[in-house]
Amino acid sequence: MKRILVYIMLLGLCSLALAQPSEVDFQSQLENLLEASLSEDATVDVEQLLNELEVIHEHPLNINQANRADFQGLYFLSTMQINNLLNYRRQYGQIFSPYELNAIDGFDPQLIKLFQAFVVFGRVEEKSRKQFIRQSVLLRGIRLVEKQKGYREPAKYEGSPEKLYFRYRLSSSNIKAGLTAEKDAGETFFAGANRMGFDYYSGFASVQSENQKSEFFVGDYLVQFGQGLTAWQGFSLAKSAEVDQVAKFNQGIRTYSSTDENNFMHGVAAKLSLGRLKWYPFFSVKKFDANRDQLDSITVFTSFQSSGLHRTTNEMDDKNSVGVTTFGSYLTFSAGQLTLGLSGIHFQYGLPLKRKNADYNQFLFEGKKLNTIGLDYRYGMDRYYFFGETAWSSTNGIATLNGFQANPVDQVALSLVYRNISKKFNTPIGSAFTEGSRVNDEQGFYVGALIHPVSKISMRMYADFFQHKWITYTTVAPSVGHEYFLQLAYRPNRRFKGYGRYFMEQKPVKFSGDITKFNLDQERQKLRFQLNCNWSEHFFTRSRVEWSWYHHDHYSNGILIFQDIGLKQLKWDSNWWFRLAWFNTDDYDSRIYAYENDLLYQFSVPALFGTGVRFYANANVKICENLELWMKASRSWFHGVDHVGSGYSEIDGNHRTEVKLQLRFKF
Repeated sequence: MKRILVYIMLLGLCSLALAQPSEVDFQSQLENLLEASLSEDATVDVEQLLNELEVIHEHPLNINQANRADFQGLYFLSTMQINNLLNYRRQYGQIFSPYELNAIDGFDPQLIKLFQAFVVFGRVEEKSRKQFIRQSVLLRGIRLVEKQKGYREPAKYEGSPEKLYFRYRLSSSNIKAGLTAEKDAGETFFAGANRMGFDYYSGFASVQSENQKSEFFVGDYLVQFGQGLTAWQGFSLAKSAEVDQVAKFNQGIRTYSSTDENNFMHGVAAKLSLGRLKWYPFFSVKKFDANRDQLDSITVFTSFQSSGLHRTTNEMDDKNSVGVTTFGSYLTFSAGQLTLGLSGIHFQYGLPLKRKNADYNQFLFEGKKLNTIGLDYRYGMDRYYFFGETAWSSTNGIATLNGFQANPVDQVALSLVYRNISKKFNTPIGSAFTEGSRVNDEQGFYVGALIHPVSKISMRMYADFFQHKWITYTTVAPSVGHEYFLQLAYRPNRRFKGYGRYFMEQKPVKFSGDITKFNLDQERQKLRFQLNCNWSEHFFTRSRVEWSWYHHDHYSNGILIFQDIGLKQLKWDSNWWFRLAWFNTDDYDSRIYAYENDLLYQFSVPALFGTGVRFYANANVKICENLELWMKASRSWFHGVDHVGSGYSEIDGNHRTEVKLQLRFKF
């Protein structure tokens, strides 16, 4: 306990993360997005999203010179809002004040404040991004205070419990370069299997032409095509409270700067502009983590490993154990409001993929070679926007996803998405707007609406109906499910905002009976009330109470209550965040996810279950013009248990404590 008090006292010398009103709104949107995304798929690459937004925040767009592609880098802008902004600019000329944005359909005061953090209101003849050469170095260390089972004698983890991170970035008006290195907790550092230092290294460089129409990439990068049926690496939007964020539109090649150790390309790529045509060719050769086995004297790999952890002998055996060569291209044609895209990708693995002999694997890709082809479209017309993609894979599978968005009146925004993905369709790097994380065997229809029935009140809702025509990992027969979401928000003024939210999902999940297995409906429900208060420029609070209910082969329920306090000190140029949370759930099935403020480029959405209390303090202080410090200390106490976690991650006792420290140098 003494050590915990020391850590908290150290935090008192610094400060935490609350900032300008626009940044508060941005945190609120991130909260909605991350809680929805990470509760369904913990591997979602949010770090890449935060990296890209930080670049735009540091080098804001000139609102009068930025084009559609520039605005598409701001994920919180919907396609309809971008269309309305460009149409307003085309009709009325340059925009010189944020007050003008109130006249654009879809731009409410909350969005305008958020938008201001990423744009400047310069004249069109001024360059949208000034000439600059900037460099930065970021260092981060994370450690659990308690000792996990994997570090006790005889130790199973070969390395130390610290998680270390190094990042270097260089950027100018037409050059970007960077190096990322990471060592996870339990991995060796300048020893054992990692005698060269970190366990993971990633680097990239890109050069842009003087007219900014062409760009060349070398090293690590991401490919993002169409609506994600053939290829979409990095962050991908999921179903969330942002019901108008259902279309993917920021397509192309992007530099890679995250710590996901497997889902990226390594090689060369380019963006070439030829009038109305844009061509994105790429070539990649890399290795990835996988489980290998011997089958009839032939070495095969049986599954992909995505954790990126290499702490034990078995985990290190899986590291970079299979190679893959990937090449292809994406070609787009634009004419007015219409954009057409054609993608083609070839995958060739160094070893054949042979999956486990199970019914749910029957139609999934096996072998060494796979090809995918996709055709996508985007078309905007006044208050309406159409988008979609149809794709084919060499496993004789076809997939199609089509959507429609509309603002029939200023107070209403509608979104519809239909997808039909064959059980024979396969894509190793796809990430589409689907119920499951895998782009395979799913048919569904989504309808969402954002309504402002009266001033200061907004209503967000969606319904999603989906089915699988074949067996999945969690079912023993074809299945049908549905999901509903409703949120009512009230914002009487700029200082206060409250909302209530209800979520319900029902879908079949396998159940083992006395004689056989069969599908049994699983139902999850969540109810949340939250109040955000900006008491002043320097003081902010956020209060939440949330309930969860679970029903499958048993009933369970849970409750979470937390209070956040944010402080901003102008004298010390610092920010503070504090949270005290109490949770009580019957079991893991009724767990509740809660977004936490964290270090820059970090995110945390822990699953809270059991009975306990959680506290964290998060601080950011600007020491001088070129040096910033972030710190976070968190501790969870659990009632009625004598250990926390399981397996090698098990901790003796009823508490878990984590400390984080980060420094960034700019020069």
